[in-house]
Amino acid sequence: MEPFILFPFLSDIKSDIDMLHSSLKSAELILLIAEPKLDQVISLSLLESSFIDNGISYKRIIVNDVQEFSGHKDVLSIYFSKPLEIKNSVIFIEPRQITVNMGQNNSPRNGIIDMVIFSGCLALQIGGERINKLIPLIISGNWLSSNLDYTYDPVFTILRDTLEKMGIISVVSIVEVNDLDFLDLPGIDIIKLNELKKRWNMIDLSEQSEKLSEIVLSLLKSSLGVARLEELIWHRILQKEWDSDLASQCSRIQRELRSSDNKVRFAGELVDKIIKTGTLI
Repeated sequence: MEPFILFPFLSDIKSDIDMLHSSLKSAELILLIAEPKLDQVISLSLLESSFIDNGISYKRIIVNDVQEFSGHKDVLSIYFSKPLEIKNSVIFIEPRQITVNMGQNNSPRNGIIDMVIFSGCLALQIGGERINKLIPLIISGNWLSSNLDYTYDPVFTILRDTLEKMGIISVVSIVEVNDLDFLDLPGIDIIKLNELKKRWNMIDLSEQSEKLSEIVLSLLKSSLGVARLEELIWHRILQKEWDSDLASQCSRIQRELRSSDNKVRFAGELVDKIIKTGTLI
């Protein structure tokens, strides 16, 4: 699936993607180097999935701190991090700012293309069946970012709406998710939420909104940002084969990764799982 047909609003990075794609095709071996951080692990998984399908020779390297990795001379290396003081020829997959036009008036909004989106676009440009199954995860980087804790994220919103219009994901309320991570919802009344789930399809939109607002009232007193809270209540991201939405998956796997005694091994196993199943959990 061609990334800039799917995501035309990301055309600002097309020349960079084309240039990197050309470099990858001419490389004899590519090193994919990441730390055991969830956004880097997902980014690596997206690229690796396309490498597998296209027979691109690569080696996955996960290290606790990329600054302690000296690299390999004359081997094309891709780092999923900010630029470092490394002398060898490398590619850094890092966030960058873009402007997108939104709303009826096409008002310009500044946003961030994070490393997951960039990696996903590069992987889609390379192609393959595996990356097509991982497209819902391309939005995960913006979700993991702290931006939504402070302000509205236009790139996240337009990505979410585009994927929904394409039928790649469904966007549903918290009530419509079977398997929620309640640790992300401090103080919510779980009993009332479960009762509302039973009645949800029997009441109209107005009553749905009223009842759900009553249940989530306690969350307004939490540390959750308004933009993130709105997503957690009304815009949960699901794929047809998922019981757990993307936000719940991210929260659970973040906790497991952070508490792991061997983060490098955990991250490696997570990459294998993502490529195989298209989910984080």
